[in-house]
Amino acid sequence: MNPSLEISDSGDGSSGDMAVFDDRYEALVQQLPDALYVLQDGCFVFINPAGVKLFRARHSDQLLGSRQSDFLHPDFQPAVQSGVLQMFKSSQTVPLMEQRYVCCDGSLIDVEVCSTPFLYEGMAAIQVIARDVTVQKTVGAALRESEDRHRQLAHKANQAKESLQYEKKILEMIALDRPLPAILNEVCWWVEKVLSGHPRCSIILLDPDGVHVRVGAAPSLPVAYHHAIHGLPIGPAAGSCGTAIYRNEQIIVADIARDSRWGAYRAAALPHGLRACWSTPITVASGAVLGAFGVYYGEPATPSAEDQAFIWAITHLVGVAIHKHRVERSLEESEERYRAMVVAMAEGIMVQARDGTILTCNPSAERILRTGPNQLAGQIRGNYCKRVLNEDGMEIPSSQLPSEIVLRTGQPLVDLVIGMEVADGDIVWMSENILPIRRPGESEVSSVLISFTDISAVKEAQQRLLFSANHDALTGLPNRSCLAERLASSLPKIRRNDLRAAILFLDLDRFKNVNDTIGHEAGDRLLQTVAVRLASCIREADMLARLGGDEFVILVENFDDASYLSTLAERIVQVISEPFHLEGNDYYLGVSIGVSIFPDDGDDGPTLLRSADSAMYFAKERGRNQHQFYTSELSARAQRRYAIEKNLRRALLQNEFFLLYQPKIALRSGRIVGVEALVRWQSADHGVIEPNDFIPIAEDTGLIVPIGQWVLEQACRQAAQWQQLMPDLRMAVNFSPRQFQDDTLVKQIGATLQSTALAPDALVVEITESLLMGDSTKLTPVFEALLALGVGISIDDFGTGYSSLSYLQRFPIDNIKIDRSFIDGIPGNRDSVALTQAIIAMAHALEMSVTAEGVELESQMRFLKDAGCDEMQGLFQ
Repeated sequence: MNPSLEISDSGDGSSGDMAVFDDRYEALVQQLPDALYVLQDGCFVFINPAGVKLFRARHSDQLLGSRQSDFLHPDFQPAVQSGVLQMFKSSQTVPLMEQRYVCCDGSLIDVEVCSTPFLYEGMAAIQVIARDVTVQKTVGAALRESEDRHRQLAHKANQAKESLQYEKKILEMIALDRPLPAILNEVCWWVEKVLSGHPRCSIILLDPDGVHVRVGAAPSLPVAYHHAIHGLPIGPAAGSCGTAIYRNEQIIVADIARDSRWGAYRAAALPHGLRACWSTPITVASGAVLGAFGVYYGEPATPSAEDQAFIWAITHLVGVAIHKHRVERSLEESEERYRAMVVAMAEGIMVQARDGTILTCNPSAERILRTGPNQLAGQIRGNYCKRVLNEDGMEIPSSQLPSEIVLRTGQPLVDLVIGMEVADGDIVWMSENILPIRRPGESEVSSVLISFTDISAVKEAQQRLLFSANHDALTGLPNRSCLAERLASSLPKIRRNDLRAAILFLDLDRFKNVNDTIGHEAGDRLLQTVAVRLASCIREADMLARLGGDEFVILVENFDDASYLSTLAERIVQVISEPFHLEGNDYYLGVSIGVSIFPDDGDDGPTLLRSADSAMYFAKERGRNQHQFYTSELSARAQRRYAIEKNLRRALLQNEFFLLYQPKIALRSGRIVGVEALVRWQSADHGVIEPNDFIPIAEDTGLIVPIGQWVLEQACRQAAQWQQLMPDLRMAVNFSPRQFQDDTLVKQIGATLQSTALAPDALVVEITESLLMGDSTKLTPVFEALLALGVGISIDDFGTGYSSLSYLQRFPIDNIKIDRSFIDGIPGNRDSVALTQAIIAMAHALEMSVTAEGVELESQMRFLKDAGCDEMQGLFQ
């Protein structure tokens, strides 16, 4: 396809650049019957289809870039070269002149050309309109033998010249966007002038309903006749024009008074002196009928072949004008619809210039950014926004703002989460997309389109979930996950600065007895009071965390010696020993404390915790309500770990593992819709070993990979058997982060599904939130491969780890499982209720299903069912 053509007038320089052709009229140029091409430095840089046909070329590429002189007959080259020089010198259009071309197939043709100088992309060029006059030349030579024929041809030549001028005039009117009625009237006057016998012409347009017609132009016909035919239906006997449109063929009626197709309409035509009507359908390139061109005579008449050919040519030009008008009107209507849609959108839309000025925006943008109506457009960023924050809450420098990056790189940015401090001081969180805008023909980005949605409510819920994930719901203290993060970040700094840190592992003595006596609700209040007392014992820089149940941990940094730790432990024993007043009674607790010191008792957080845990159990063995430091004598636990690790390596070979299956119940139907495979270990040396004892060791040693593969194979084989009775049953299998480091994981899952004959959609891969904290560039291909395989993906223990809305959006998660720590508190605990409802609502908004873990009570089941939870697991069945 030829490139778009934009031509600028360079005649006398008085009118400036005037666009004659642009992309809106490319279709018009492409459909011109005459050849039109552009020369620059003597070479073709544009040629329309008629030009390709004129030169007998197969495609425009055969001509573009070639020199015109290669196709010009040698006899005409001197004159053409002289004419080109004179044309550029005078900057005037060269009158019509004849030339002879040597076509691509070697044939010779005579052409009549009209050449005009102009600027094309800022450089001098020549626009040439050429018409094949070979036949005319041949006939002219023959007519020289006869004076009469010569006069006829001369007359025809004059007519052709006049037609060319009129055609040029019509094309200019089309190109200059003259009103359609004016163009159609001009065409009627032109035809009336060219045809003999004083005809009167009309252009009838077909309505969008495809049934009725209206008068587009009929400048010489009586107004009463306009009214008579306006709105009439088309059909096989609807006069000349209605029939021509209906049949999409030329209808020649020599005598209206006698033609049956005018039976119902002749009474409208004859009183106005209309006796003959020739009608030709007006079509577009696709063949669709737009209307009809009518030629009326006052006496019976039939057209000559030349008249018919001329009228056919005219209808083609009229079709271009009508089609262009309708396309432009459709574009205007479409633009108005889109404008109305943008105005009505809940999503904010605005266009920002390079200098930060808002060029335009919709009402939603004004609402989200807290500005008044019509107050945002024209403002610069600093006037409506004080600062911009990234997803972590850090301020983004002005040079690194997303809009500046898009303006600089030209690449779009999508799915951004940013915060914007608006004029009233509030932070509005939004999900934002930024797209570059370029002017036609330019490579530099001129502005950016910014679309954004207010996600402040979602962000607030996310922050609540994040706090919940890192803090204990009962006491508000940091939880195990938060403690692990603190240890991971603090210990390397302490090592570099040659400082010391310590872990105090606290376990309340006799709490279970008290809790059983006063009930769980009062027991919760007791734990809250314990947390307050413990917090009063530590420095602001220290960290107090609750691991769960009646276990607490204190992280102490930057102390002088172990005596400070002993003093702290004794103070804690003292405050816990004081009576707790609950419901009119005094209750007494004790506390056993184990102390480990970094780096003497462990190089990392987990080791320090294990050492402190061992010391705490030693304190219990020594009589409770005291503290003990970790010593080498407390290595028995480490020895047990070694024994477990050693036995793990042979457990698979000796078939010591077995699986238990916990059902998943659909809360609406009460049916079993799935099961979760739970691995257990029957050791020949140590009996049944709980998963909490051997799974962490398997993770550390990498043995979790072969164990996980064994679990997958056994679970899939069992699921395939059960599906014969329960076809919709889905099997959930837990996968560790270590397994996701195996590049062959997806292949192993696919091979297992194939070998066990289990359908992929019957398998659910359960992962923990900690896995999603890994490198997303490595995880994303794995998730995409699992999605392509057809298996489901579920997040286990949701809400206890690294809950992040961005991870839920980024990865193809099907299901989230609410951790039992939330379920334990419902329906009595207000915080647990609120968080559980928030998780369910958020998951459903992201089109995920929700499973509740640890459901043990009917009241819990009923609450979850009312809250819209999809499935449950637990002891309550």
